Amino acid sequence: MKRAKTIKIEEQLEKDLIESKRLFKVVFEHSPAAITITDSQGRIIACNPTAEKMLCTTKRDLFNKPISFLFPAEEWKILRSLSKRCRGKLSNVMTKVLCKDGSLLDVSASTSVLKDSQGKDSGSIGVFYDITREKLAQHQMHESENKLRIILDNSAAAITMTDEKERIISWNSFTEKLFGMNAKDLYMRPVHSLYPPEEWKIIRSLNIRQSGFMHHVESKAIRKDGTVMDVDLSVNILKDEQGKIIGSVGMLQDITESKRAHEMILQAKLAAEEANNAKSVFLAKMSHEVRTPMNAIIGMIDLTLDTPLNEEQKDNLKTAKDAADNLLSLINDILDLSRAQSGKVVIEEIEINVPDIIKNVCKGLMILARNKGVDVVWSIDPVIPRLLIGDPVRLRQVIVNLVNNAIKFTHKGKVTVNAKMKSITEKDCEVVFEVIDSGIGIPPQNLPYIFDVFTDAHNVTSRRYGGTGLGLAICKKIVEMMRGSIEVESQEGQGSVFRFIIIFGFRPDLIANPEVEQKPSSEVEVSSMPEELRHLRILLAEDNIVNQRIVVKVLEKLGWKVTAVNNGQEALNILNNQTFDVILMDDSMPLLSGVEATQIIRREEKQTGQHVPIIAMTANAMVGDREKYLASGMDGYVSKPIDRNLLFQEIVDLVSQRLKN
Repeated sequence: MKRAKTIKIEEQLEKDLIESKRLFKVVFEHSPAAITITDSQGRIIACNPTAEKMLCTTKRDLFNKPISFLFPAEEWKILRSLSKRCRGKLSNVMTKVLCKDGSLLDVSASTSVLKDSQGKDSGSIGVFYDITREKLAQHQMHESENKLRIILDNSAAAITMTDEKERIISWNSFTEKLFGMNAKDLYMRPVHSLYPPEEWKIIRSLNIRQSGFMHHVESKAIRKDGTVMDVDLSVNILKDEQGKIIGSVGMLQDITESKRAHEMILQAKLAAEEANNAKSVFLAKMSHEVRTPMNAIIGMIDLTLDTPLNEEQKDNLKTAKDAADNLLSLINDILDLSRAQSGKVVIEEIEINVPDIIKNVCKGLMILARNKGVDVVWSIDPVIPRLLIGDPVRLRQVIVNLVNNAIKFTHKGKVTVNAKMKSITEKDCEVVFEVIDSGIGIPPQNLPYIFDVFTDAHNVTSRRYGGTGLGLAICKKIVEMMRGSIEVESQEGQGSVFRFIIIFGFRPDLIANPEVEQKPSSEVEVSSMPEELRHLRILLAEDNIVNQRIVVKVLEKLGWKVTAVNNGQEALNILNNQTFDVILMDDSMPLLSGVEATQIIRREEKQTGQHVPIIAMTANAMVGDREKYLASGMDGYVSKPIDRNLLFQEIVDLVSQRLKN
C-alpha cells in the first residue's frame, strides 16, 4: 500500500515535470523578451526566436559563444562587477548589446543563476527587453525640456506660471530681470501684485478664466522699485483632465520704448501732415495771388496784339507774352508736381481715343517745330483699339511735354512719335509710346537723374533752353499713376528716345465712330457761330477792374453784350431786373463770394423753374477746385489766367446745351 502510494507520487511528479517543461518551452519560444541560457562556463547553449530577431543572428551563430560576446567590452565589465556583488542575480539593469551588423541596442537585462539537483551552479538564464524606443523617447523628452528651458531663459519676455490660487510658482530668468526681483520676491507671490490696482480691474473684467485665454492686451506692470512700465500681456489658462482650472501661464513684454517711439512717430506724422497742409495752403494762396495779375498781364498783351502795331511793338509784346507764358508754365508745373507728390492727382477712367490724341498733339506742335526747321511725324499701330479706358487729359499732358522737349532740344532733323500695342486682354490694353528726336542728346552721367526734380542734370539745359526742369518729373509721376513706367535712352550729340508704357482699361464692347475725331482747339469765329449764339447777354461778376476790362473786351469782339458788376451782391441785385444767357462768376469777391451768390441764385430758381448757366472764372486752380465749384451749383469752370478759346468754348457749350433742353 505504501509502495503503491510512492509510485503514484512519482508518476505525478513526472507529469508535473513534463507539463513544466512544456510551459517553459511555450514561454521560451513565444516570449516578447530575448532569452539566453548559458552553461556553467558561461557559454550560450540556447536562445529563443526573439533573441535571434533582436540580435539579427541565428542559434547556430550564437551556440557555444561566451555570453560576453553579446556586450561591448565596457558594458561587460560593468555587468561582471554588478553580477559579483549581486551573486549572479541582476534585475532590470540598463545596458547595451551588440547586434550581428555591429549596431548597438539599448536593453533592460535581468539574469538568474540555474542550479542542478545537487544545488550547484549549472549555468544562468538571461532576459533582455529592447528599450531603444523608450530610451529615444526619454532622450527626446529630456532634449525637449532642455530646449524649452533654454528658450524660456533666453526669451525677451517675462513668462510666469501660477497655481490655482493665482500665486506665482515658476518663472523664467527674464522675469527677474524685467521686474528687478529675485526668487524670494517671486515665489508664491500673488500675480495681481505685479499690476496697478486699476489695471488689474481691467484685466479681471476680460473674464480670462471663462474664455481660457487672452492675447496681446496692452496693460501696465510695476517693477520692484515702483516704476510703472507699459506691457503687452498674454494669458493662457491651464486645466486638468476634468476641466478644472489648475493655474495659468502669463507672458509679458515691455513695450514702453516701442510705445514711446510709436507716439513720437505719430507726432512726427501729424507734424508732417500739418506741414504738408501748410504747403498746400501756401501753394493755393500763391497760385491765386499770382494768377490774378497774370490774367491781367496776358489778357492786356493779347488785346494789344489785336490792335494795329509796328513790327518793333509787336516783337516787344510777343517777347513779353512768351515770358508771361513761361511764368504761367512754371506755376502750373509746381502745382502739378505738388499734386502728384501728395497723391492728389486724380486719374480719370473714361473713354479715350489714343490715336486721335497723338494726331492732335503732333498737328498742334507742327508749327512750333517748323519754325525751327524740324519735322514732326507720327506712327500709330493700327491694331490699337480706337477707344480705351483712361485719362485723356493726363495722357495728352505727358505726350505734349515730351514732344515739346524733343522739339526744344532738336536743331535739325525730326521728332517721331510712335504708339505700339504690346498686349491686350479682355480687361486691359498695354500700349508702348515712344518720342524719338535727333537732338543734342543727354550726357551719360545725367541719365540716372533725368526724371528727378531740380537736379544738376537740368541746370545747363534749363539755362540754355529755358524750362523749369519739372516736366519730366511730372511725366514720371503721371505715368506711374496710370499703371505704367517711363525710361530714356540717349547718346550725346545723336538724340534721345523717351519710352513709356501705360496699361489702359479695355472693353470689347466699346465701339468708336471713325468719323468722330477730336479737333485741336482753335479760335472761335463769329461767322461760324449759329444765329442764336451771336447776341448773347452775359453777366460778369469780377472785383478786379483790370480783369473786368479784359474779359469785356474779348467777349464783345464776338458781338456779345457784357454787363460787369464788382461782387456777388451786385450780381443778385441786377438779376432782379434783367435776365442773362450766362453768368461768369469770380469766387473771391467782397460782400458776397461767387459760391454764396450762386447758391442764392439756385435757391431762387427752384421757385421759378428757370436755370441760367453759371461759369466759375477764378484763380483757384488747385486739385479739387473744379469739383468744388460744380458741387456748389455752377455749371462750368475756367481757371485764370483766362484762355480766351477755352472761355469761348465753355460758354458756347453750356448755352447750346441749354437751348437744346
